[in-house]
Amino acid sequence: MLRGGSTTAFLCEEQSKFIYDRIAIVEKHFGELCEAFAEYTRKVARVRDKADELAHATQDYCDAEKYNGTLATALSSLAKAVTLIGDFHDCRVKRLETRIVSELGQYETVCKQCKDGVKEALQGRDKDLAKRKQLEQSKPRNSRGARRNANDTEMIKSTLEVEKSLKGIETFVERFEKQKLRDVKELLLNFVMIELKMHAQAVEVLSATYQDISDIDESKDLQGVHKELKRQNRQFKKYLQRDTIPDRYFLQRIKSQSMGALNATLAGFSAGRKNKSLSSNSLNSSQEQEPEQAVDQQVAQRSTTRRINRTAVQQSIESLDSMKRDLSTESKSSSDDDDDDDSEISETETDDQSDTHVKHPRVGGPSGSSETGKKSQVDTSFKIIKLKDYKP
Repeated sequence: MLRGGSTTAFLCEEQSKFIYDRIAIVEKHFGELCEAFAEYTRKVARVRDKADELAHATQDYCDAEKYNGTLATALSSLAKAVTLIGDFHDCRVKRLETRIVSELGQYETVCKQCKDGVKEALQGRDKDLAKRKQLEQSKPRNSRGARRNANDTEMIKSTLEVEKSLKGIETFVERFEKQKLRDVKELLLNFVMIELKMHAQAVEVLSATYQDISDIDESKDLQGVHKELKRQNRQFKKYLQRDTIPDRYFLQRIKSQSMGALNATLAGFSAGRKNKSLSSNSLNSSQEQEPEQAVDQQVAQRSTTRRINRTAVQQSIESLDSMKRDLSTESKSSSDDDDDDDSEISETETDDQSDTHVKHPRVGGPSGSSETGKKSQVDTSFKIIKLKDYKP
């Protein structure tokens, strides 16, 4: 039984303060936990997004790497591992949001409902206490018999109502505390299991990736780059040779053409010198047939030039060594004919000059020697013909 008004008020105030403090502590710290877990979830979501960026960057590097085979394999493995870890983080974020943050966010409503329930219970308690106090004050001091018994009965009922109210408040607070403890335990276990599951999967994936990265063969990858450099150097050398060889072939072609034309000209002059026997009569007759012979010589010279050009083209396709041998052979043949053709070249130059006297070569015999001293004027278009081509 409660006795004394001041004592009863003190006890009621103390009980109310304790209950409200418990609810306030739960409301405050659960709110802070909810904010902290929400911020943690947002950070994990950012880590998930950054993991996706890291996976993309690693995969791009893997695709760009063409010569380091083992490095490309390790990068591909790392990209897959980071992608899987990003997926694990995504599941982690969803679980944190549904099992942790949302549950903690509901406790604001739970605490509010608990406050309302406690307030009603305390109001009922205070009402019962006030009724009991009123009965105590209205109790007759000298009453006897039935009236006193009725008053005692009302006092007993009032006391029972107060005790019932106190029991209800106690039950309500215990139920609140029990629910809080059960929820906190479940939330913390869920958080730990979420983290363990995520990190266990990450450890499994990263262990395989660690082995792939350890298998990077530095010497093998370096050899791949070295081979590529060697191949490029060979191509560069081929390109340089392709640029220089045409110039050498061009020079050899010019030399072969010039030497061939010179040999043909000198051979024609030497053959004309050896086979012709000029006299005054042959000179006169050759002047009459000069146009026809000039045309024949031009045609023969053109055909000879074409033949020489074709030969030079064929020689330019051959290898450099064979061309050198051909050049040396032609040089020897040209040197043998140079001595025989010097006088013939001088006679040809004198024939091209206008209003000049021609000295006839010695044919042999007294008639030839007598005609050597004679001077005669000839046409500027005069050319020497071969004796076998002469037709009187």
